[in-house]
Amino acid sequence: MRLADLLVLDRVSLDQTISSKKSLLEQAASLLGSAPDAAPGRDIFQGLCQRERLGSTGLGHGVAIPHCRVEQPGAVGALLRLKRPIDFDSPDAEPVDLFFALAVPSSCSEAHLKLLAGIAELFSDPDQRERLRSLETSDELLRVLDEQDP
Repeated sequence: MRLADLLVLDRVSLDQTISSKKSLLEQAASLLGSAPDAAPGRDIFQGLCQRERLGSTGLGHGVAIPHCRVEQPGAVGALLRLKRPIDFDSPDAEPVDLFFALAVPSSCSEAHLKLLAGIAELFSDPDQRERLRSLETSDELLRVLDEQDP
């Protein structure tokens, strides 16, 4: 599955003002839960919180990939970019401003890991991170993600 296939304009939220990890997870769950056939937002929020209790999904360099498994038929993603980074317990202790949230079916396993690896690879490139931070519109961001997929 291509990363760009996980997103639509309605699930890209740029330059939000969010002040806490909990608020970020609530917003991500709301966006993910808005997808057709997605689990309810409250179930996704609980799943995201449970996953964060296992360890932060912060990657470092201002990036995090909050994710969970829920009862739904397919994978769905949301991308959030904050005006001001927040503490997300990342391994490098840097605050986070780029989030790719992901909800996958409970039965998903290898595909889930491939999606996470693809997202982590996308955000591992410093030039790509800065490009995503500088884009002005959700349309531009979706085009960039589409260009990155093989």
